[in-house]
Amino acid sequence: MKRNITILFALLSVSFAFGQGKYGKYLNSKKLALTYKSVKPAEKDDYYQQYYWLVKAEQLKTFPHLADIKPVVLYNFVKKVNPQNPTKKLDDRGKELRKTAELSLDQYFKNKNFQNNQVLLYNLETYVDPSQGEYFTKVDAEKIKQLVPKEFFGFASLNKKTMEETNYYLWVDKKKDEFKIVDIIPSEKDKKFYASLKQYLPKYKFEKKYMPTVKKGTKADKTDKDFFYIMPFERNVDNIEYKTDDFETFTLSQVKREGEAWIGVEKPKK
Repeated sequence: MKRNITILFALLSVSFAFGQGKYGKYLNSKKLALTYKSVKPAEKDDYYQQYYWLVKAEQLKTFPHLADIKPVVLYNFVKKVNPQNPTKKLDDRGKELRKTAELSLDQYFKNKNFQNNQVLLYNLETYVDPSQGEYFTKVDAEKIKQLVPKEFFGFASLNKKTMEETNYYLWVDKKKDEFKIVDIIPSEKDKKFYASLKQYLPKYKFEKKYMPTVKKGTKADKTDKDFFYIMPFERNVDNIEYKTDDFETFTLSQVKREGEAWIGVEKPKK
């Protein structure tokens, strides 16, 4: 059976600031579940939201290609892309759905039934986002791609309401012990990059639908080994390759005009 996680379309840096209110100190869903009897009615929003974040992070950890990523990183990733939707922000229908889900969840937790079965997960998901408007996006975790082993991952998502597909990217910078959700398409503020692109392929347009090909620079070359080389969806038309070592500044490295061979362009034309 496929295991699915729910995430929001939001590209934010992953921080290491711990959790949600008083429950942020719990980074294990079972340990958090055992504190249920002490939870006050006014704390349910924070409690079930924290439990949701932990369950989703623990699901991600079960996949071999994510095994080397620290649990706290996956937790922060889930937390950042699934922002809390407090009861006070909901419309009347949303509040009604949350109340119904809460009754079911309360029965599970009172009976210490902590097995994360489909009914529990459904009610948990309904509780944290009953309006299906905050981050109701489906991600098939088994299809998370290692674009660069242990360093760079692509997450393909499908919005279950709009059926819109979106790709997200997680960069694990082990050298600096940093973990970020990044955009692979250069920002329009990167004037130097776009000036170079316009010089060679003035009509080129990026496509976000397809995941790119990504490779690391040459390990033996100290000036190149930390760079990621990105080639958008490979096709037999105008195409480009560009590089970055921080996903903030990008440099055009190669271009290919339709029907022609690739040419290196890192050095600007005179």
